[in-house]
Amino acid sequence: MLNGDNLRAFLHDFRHYHSHWPLIHARTFDPLTANTGLVLAMCCLGAVYSDRLGPDDVRWLMGIVRPAVLRSSECYKLFKQSQQVSDVTSRLPVGIEDLQAVTLLHSLFLWHGSQIQRQQIREDFGILANITRRAGMLRPLPREHPNSSTLHQPGPITGEEVNTWNWTTWIENEKRTRLMAYVFLIDAASTIFFNTQPQFDVHEIRVPLPADDAAWDARNAEDCARALGLRGQAAQGENISGSRRAKQLGMAEALQVLYEAGHNRFPERATNVFGKFSGFNRHSCTELKLTNYPVLIHAIHIQIYNIQRQLLRRGSASGTSTPPYGTITPPSGVTEQVQQLLRSTFNALELWKAIWDADLAIQYAQNQRRHGFCRDGVHYYFLAQVFLRNSRPQEWAAPADLRCRQIFHLLKQIRGHVTSSAQTGLDLGSVNAVADDYAVANLALNMRQLFKPIDEQGPAPPSHSPYARPRYQNTFSGQS
Repeated sequence: MLNGDNLRAFLHDFRHYHSHWPLIHARTFDPLTANTGLVLAMCCLGAVYSDRLGPDDVRWLMGIVRPAVLRSSECYKLFKQSQQVSDVTSRLPVGIEDLQAVTLLHSLFLWHGSQIQRQQIREDFGILANITRRAGMLRPLPREHPNSSTLHQPGPITGEEVNTWNWTTWIENEKRTRLMAYVFLIDAASTIFFNTQPQFDVHEIRVPLPADDAAWDARNAEDCARALGLRGQAAQGENISGSRRAKQLGMAEALQVLYEAGHNRFPERATNVFGKFSGFNRHSCTELKLTNYPVLIHAIHIQIYNIQRQLLRRGSASGTSTPPYGTITPPSGVTEQVQQLLRSTFNALELWKAIWDADLAIQYAQNQRRHGFCRDGVHYYFLAQVFLRNSRPQEWAAPADLRCRQIFHLLKQIRGHVTSSAQTGLDLGSVNAVADDYAVANLALNMRQLFKPIDEQGPAPPSHSPYARPRYQNTFSGQS
């Protein structure tokens, strides 16, 4: 099954998954020198898209590969050793490819596994979260670290970055950033789709959001520097769909901006995004990029989950819907702190949507396709609306597989809403291509129906005015 021909074919087909979640730096990746566990994980993911194996065969392969990868994983070995001596706080020296392998397999088990495999991987996520935290992935490398990247450190651009920037160092730090965002998204998705307790508080994640695709996909150091803006704004012509920022906002910082924008309070280093959150003009809207909006909408979902759990514990929603904020009084017995968090979450959600609409018109102005889940977010906006307005207490305590079916059924309704209400010519994104029966008809999942192959993510939309702001009807009335 894993002969030379199949390995080459599976690695080639990994590109379909990579189009959704670009964690691997394709320009510098060499399977002959890469971590063996990472190569095997990529082969398993590629096998999902191959005609050489059926879904059941891939699940069998997963069951063989993951234990082998964990046995050879240095990060797992170190974690187990530290557990045996009750050392649960010391820093773990973890190789990035080692952690990439474990994380990719976790995603594969979650979205392609059998019912038993999914349960196993959900139970094991706490280990992955612990390793990630103890490996120092929640923060940038210290400035004094020899492999530290100036463009991944907090703080404003000073101009010195042009002289100190190094492509190899930048790539290694961007790998860390993207992997941390991916681990967070797995955590948040597990909460949304399976009712699992989140392992991360977004406010503790201090790494920046991922850099622009044009910089990540650059063929060489000079192209990357141009995409980042290190050669001046005039040299950024190839960076069409990005923020064109050399530095991205931190994840916690960006969420803070969303939550506090209504009060005109901004983090000190976010003053250059003020215009974006107030005026939405063409230049100020490029401070974030669409690839980062799914991270932020998932962070809002975590806030909603925490709010709903607090409401459940207080017994304030006894079988009735959570009230739509901004329309009626909150349930009695809810503390002012919870009420304020609910209001600010509702406001942050609406602000997220306004910025999404504005940036979509700018960053994808030339009828450009948005391949990949990492570039989709509007469906999760409508899902968050449902959670805030129409959710019922029993749904937040539903068993994992039942909750998964409920959410994918909701997303099916939302896809119909997005399709019917979208502006003519607006690309609907990859979430709209998810098979209607994924996770609904069969408890043994086929990830190919979720993260579609590149050529099945839908045709390009017809031409439209390049700067017409895209519009979806902002209210979805579906029931969860």
